[in-house]
Amino acid sequence: MAKGLVKSAERVFLILEFFSETRRPCRLSEIATNLGLPVSSVSMLLQCMVEKGYMDFDSKTYGYMPSGRIGHLTSWIGAGDYEQHLVLDEMWRLREATQESVVLATPIGIYLEYVETVQGSESIRMKRGTRRLLVQTGTGWLFLSRIGEDEALSIYWQTVAAELLDRSKFSETQFLQKLASHRDTDLSFVHARELVSPTAHWGAAMLSMLIPIPPGHRKLAIGAHGLSERLTEKQDQISAELTRISQTLTDHVQQLH
Repeated sequence: MAKGLVKSAERVFLILEFFSETRRPCRLSEIATNLGLPVSSVSMLLQCMVEKGYMDFDSKTYGYMPSGRIGHLTSWIGAGDYEQHLVLDEMWRLREATQESVVLATPIGIYLEYVETVQGSESIRMKRGTRRLLVQTGTGWLFLSRIGEDEALSIYWQTVAAELLDRSKFSETQFLQKLASHRDTDLSFVHARELVSPTAHWGAAMLSMLIPIPPGHRKLAIGAHGLSERLTEKQDQISAELTRISQTLTDHVQQLH
């Protein structure tokens, strides 16, 4: 397959992910600027999507918006309904209430993966699919604290064996102490500067909590991410919103039984 076709396919997915985050009509220039792609290339792809019926174009406002045909393509997939409808709606409510970025995360092996993101108005951009070590995030510590000690230690040693964690800087004893400190808390508020190793967002923080899930569903957590100073000022507000979300989702899950 020609490299040009592969690149075009990748850019189509980037455009769709962009709209998944913005959830509103956008002009060509805004789309191209946010994705860092040539205007000419984005214009060609958008025109193709309009012709195929996957994108709507308003000739008065020059705004593009994915059409209902996009949703129809995946409407047969029911496994993600809980996340893509109820949970995502609550993420947007949290974003609107706080103006901070919001992430939905799940544990995968030794990692925490952001499976959904909603960008804040003034926050650091968080990309869907980003992975962090469980031992390098407050959200990860919440997940670790809810499993057995032997299983948690196994994750610690796997992380050390992969040379992603220096045991001389973070010993097994320190790991167990950190684990114990998270067992009796529902909310995690961790500043990047408190982590074992430096991160790209050293001045940022995350306030997060685990959320209820339907039987058999993957584990999930929601977190608000932003600059440490801003999140500290909004801590009470964000905590209240997360508690409200947890109760809303609990009521929904209970209705499924």
